[in-house]
Amino acid sequence: MQHRYDRKAAVCCYAAGITLFLFTAVPTPARGEPVDYLGSVKPILETKCFACHSALKQEAGLRLDAASLILQGGDSGVVLEPGDADASSLLERVTDTDSDQRMPPEGDGTPLNSEQVETIRTWINEGAIAPEEPIPSHPGEHWAYQKTVRPPVPAVQNPGWVSNALDQFIAASHDQVGLTPVPEATPEVLLRRVYLNLIGLPPTHEQLIAFLNDKSPGAYEREVDRLLDNPQYGERWGRHWMDVWRYSDWSGFNQEVRYSQRHIWRWRDWIIESFNNDKGYDRMILEMLAADELCPDDENAIRATGFLVRNWYKFDRNVWLDDVIEHTGRALLGVTMKCAKCHDHKYDPISQAEYYRLRAVFEPCDVRTDRVLGELETSKDGLPRIYDAQLETPTYLFERGNPKQPDTSTKIDPGSPSVFGGTLDIQPVVLPVDSYYPSLRTFVSREMIIAAKDAVHAAEVEVQVQEEKFSDRTPLPRSLEYKLQREALELAHIQLDLASAKLASLEVRLDVEQMRHPTAGSETSVDATALQELTEAAGQAHRRAQEGEIAEQLLMTIQQLGALRLDVFRKKNKYDTDDSKFELRAAEKRLDKIKQLLEGKWETPKEGVASYGPLGKVYPRVSTGRRLALARWITDRGNPLTARVAINHIWLRHFGRPLVEKIDDFGLRSPRPPLADLLDYLAAELMDNQWSMKHIHRMIVTSSVYRMRSAALEVPDSSSSEIAGDPQSTDPDNKNFWRMNVRRAEAETVRDTLLYLAGNLDLAQGGPQIDHHKGFVIPRRSIYFHHARDSQMPFLNVFDAANPRECYRRQETVRPQQALALVNSSLALAQSRQVAFRLSEQVRLAGGHENRGGSSHDHFITLALETILSREPSAAELTVCREFLEFQAKQLSVPERLTLLNEQANDVAAATDPVQRARENLVLVLINHNDFVTIR
Repeated sequence: MQHRYDRKAAVCCYAAGITLFLFTAVPTPARGEPVDYLGSVKPILETKCFACHSALKQEAGLRLDAASLILQGGDSGVVLEPGDADASSLLERVTDTDSDQRMPPEGDGTPLNSEQVETIRTWINEGAIAPEEPIPSHPGEHWAYQKTVRPPVPAVQNPGWVSNALDQFIAASHDQVGLTPVPEATPEVLLRRVYLNLIGLPPTHEQLIAFLNDKSPGAYEREVDRLLDNPQYGERWGRHWMDVWRYSDWSGFNQEVRYSQRHIWRWRDWIIESFNNDKGYDRMILEMLAADELCPDDENAIRATGFLVRNWYKFDRNVWLDDVIEHTGRALLGVTMKCAKCHDHKYDPISQAEYYRLRAVFEPCDVRTDRVLGELETSKDGLPRIYDAQLETPTYLFERGNPKQPDTSTKIDPGSPSVFGGTLDIQPVVLPVDSYYPSLRTFVSREMIIAAKDAVHAAEVEVQVQEEKFSDRTPLPRSLEYKLQREALELAHIQLDLASAKLASLEVRLDVEQMRHPTAGSETSVDATALQELTEAAGQAHRRAQEGEIAEQLLMTIQQLGALRLDVFRKKNKYDTDDSKFELRAAEKRLDKIKQLLEGKWETPKEGVASYGPLGKVYPRVSTGRRLALARWITDRGNPLTARVAINHIWLRHFGRPLVEKIDDFGLRSPRPPLADLLDYLAAELMDNQWSMKHIHRMIVTSSVYRMRSAALEVPDSSSSEIAGDPQSTDPDNKNFWRMNVRRAEAETVRDTLLYLAGNLDLAQGGPQIDHHKGFVIPRRSIYFHHARDSQMPFLNVFDAANPRECYRRQETVRPQQALALVNSSLALAQSRQVAFRLSEQVRLAGGHENRGGSSHDHFITLALETILSREPSAAELTVCREFLEFQAKQLSVPERLTLLNEQANDVAAATDPVQRARENLVLVLINHNDFVTIR
């Protein structure tokens, strides 16, 4: 499709978007500066040496995890001579050419490269200068490994700023460094912020105006409550946790599943529903790890085991289990585990044996797909879930992590890392019938009977059809056509007999299986004789059905042979051609084989022995209870990590930076954070309030620290007491949260908002994943589109969508492609035109008629900014936008001045009216405004 564009207008529109996405230069250290111990030397030692020479382990009595300890040396004496690298044995050992002498030892890490060696050499020659630093304590004394205790709320110098206890911890940190927080954000900025944070969509124009006009006390708090009750809350925060839990739809080659499982979207729906229902975080963990053991008869809860199912990998079970262990640790406990697969953990007090104890927890696991109501074929729909398949499978330690070298001399029992306290209380779980024998579920057996009856009815209809065909045709009795028609009728009768036999077999087998496997509450004493008679009847019925299947196969093969001969005859081909010979012989072999089977290849069932199979797969009647024990250990109040890690994730997504920088690693490499008391307070608050995340959200978004502006005052007024000193100089990185952080909106928010503003976003919830290629044509929320390692929506990827392999924290990039996507994509163009139309209609209805003058422009501009950016235009913006509209309308009104430009196919054509077309362009520019993709 081609449209007319003014070249200058197009360039202005393009530039307006591009200039909003600028990179910031990162300064580099000046040449000749001394080597920085903390920034350059210690990271090398941490990576290469701490595994054997730190608080965790002290080989040869040497510690290298603090400069003062390096200077002390070890059992063999001093290892470092300040000012003389050549006389320092430390440098000698890391550069030794003998692999038996060089550090780190072969197999425990790669040697230092030349750049790293030179860094250490220079640092020593410069005098080994290092600042004072704390001596790392014993690993068991690490701050994150201590039981969470609610700390006292500190007294503060500015109690008037405090809205709740959270603020007091922040205010205390301000007091310590002499900071004064910036004032509260304007109401419109705050409203947009909380809407985007809690539901991932901006306020509508009507919601914005209503909030601004509501001057009553508690207006903001009531708005927060409405948002937390909004169904879109579950989608917004479900997507955050889907990042952490590595949600991935299935992927593979064509229809072959290689990663994850089909229908894993049911786990996604469980996540959304759980957040909307404010299910406790502890309960969520219990269900994700062990719903099949905790509540085995609750199919809704069993969806949660998608957390484990998602890790399934077709080609290597060890890879699957390794991922389960690693990401269960990182996501739920903030502990990295895979380092301990090959040897004792290099950085944390976790032994290799403890890694395999965790593996033993998951060793019996496997994946299956259960039937769901209304669908007979699990390939079309089903419930993917975890279960314990091999209860007696032993776990062995793999030498150096090599699965080909298991140490079979010692069987590893399930357990947890001892440093975190507590033990696993493992109790086997006896499963109900519906869990271990899903074919006996009421809806499954009912649908099997219905399907069998439908098959009988269809066979009866087919008999009638074939009888009518046979009676209507009078071919020669000895002709091939006659023979085929007669065989078709015989086949129809055989298939009717077969369908009837299958129905009868199913009914009697169902009776005997229900007697053998009574459901809870229906147990009665079973008459052994009656059971034996019923079992024999089931076996006989099953045999009749099998004989019917053979008869069907025989006649179908005879028909195929006859049809082949007829085809050869009609084509007048010779029977002795190679192709004809091969096809006929193959058909005759099949026929002979089926005849042999039919003539008595089966043994007659022995008396008293049932000769029928179960109605479907029968799984173990007992589950080990190991995963349930692990889940209870993780969610126990005494576990020091679970609640802290959860709070850190929540804080990150509200403030753009976490309280603990390494969000997936709370181990020894994570120093105690400055706001550790706040972290502990919120962790205790979470646990004390039934692990309610909505409670924590409400506390955070109603706090004063959350409501602050995102920008500092440009120049502090000496006559004002609002800000004493320059916080930008005191705390340029905002580590003490003296202002709100500015951050980019997530990819899903950008796309969903485009559709939402135009009134096109479909807010229906749940259901199967949608083809990721249809993100521009199906207006569902982004969370519902297929998202896997090799299939992701390109538009979302441009705006840094989650990597399904691992995404504990999303990247924030500023790239030209983002501006191009908001300027040139068919989605942006179509939605901007529809937004412009809706706004123009509102202007027309408000004024009663379309005024072409400046007042109409001003009304449209104000309405556009309030709708798209949730704020009024400044005086300067109003002037610039008015001039833009007037210039555009003038240029677009003269077709001779326009240049034809190619545009992507778009269902929404550009307006032909110059004024409306100018408005469309203004809306497109506003969509490319930095505020559109920013949460302030």
